[in-house]
Amino acid sequence: MSSQKIHLEEPAVRIELSRVRFPKVCPVCGASASVLSRITLSSREQSYLNRAWDPYYSASVRVRQKLPQPKLRVIPIYVCENHYYTDTGVERYKTCCFIVDGFTMAFFFFGLMFLGDAFYRGRPIPFWSIAFSAFFAISMFLSWIAFRPNALQRAVKIIGFDPGLQNILLVFKDKSYRDTVIQDNPMSTELVSWIVKPGS
Repeated sequence: MSSQKIHLEEPAVRIELSRVRFPKVCPVCGASASVLSRITLSSREQSYLNRAWDPYYSASVRVRQKLPQPKLRVIPIYVCENHYYTDTGVERYKTCCFIVDGFTMAFFFFGLMFLGDAFYRGRPIPFWSIAFSAFFAISMFLSWIAFRPNALQRAVKIIGFDPGLQNILLVFKDKSYRDTVIQDNPMSTELVSWIVKPGS
């Protein structure tokens, strides 16, 4: 099983987590940062849209199913007050989106039935078909907002890490912020343009 060399679309920064220190500059907007935010990194490959579905989330489930404790590391990054993110209430919001999406899909299906009936009978498009379609589109848009990465996760993307979570690969949206991180941490960072993926 041979390894595969993968060239990255844009250079990434290999960071040694135990030694790196991020600058007090917001990676999202470049403003002066005074609030410490965190990005959690897990050693597990699986990810869940809703945290409640994750069998590792509940300690009792882990014990009952004899699941190993996953390795977790926290990446502390300074951000400005405008881009400080907290996940309070996010899981409840996502659950509501799932429920509402289910209802809107049913309404959208009935709207398509009304639309097909109108075309078959040569009648104008019924108002309910338009209303159900608009309701479905709005619901999908709100769900997209709920499940997309937050501003910090879009500005600092994790593209890889070693099995021990000692070193990670980050891609920064702001190139000047990336250069500052490398300049402030010359012994614990490295700019890389390709990685080696082990064969499966």
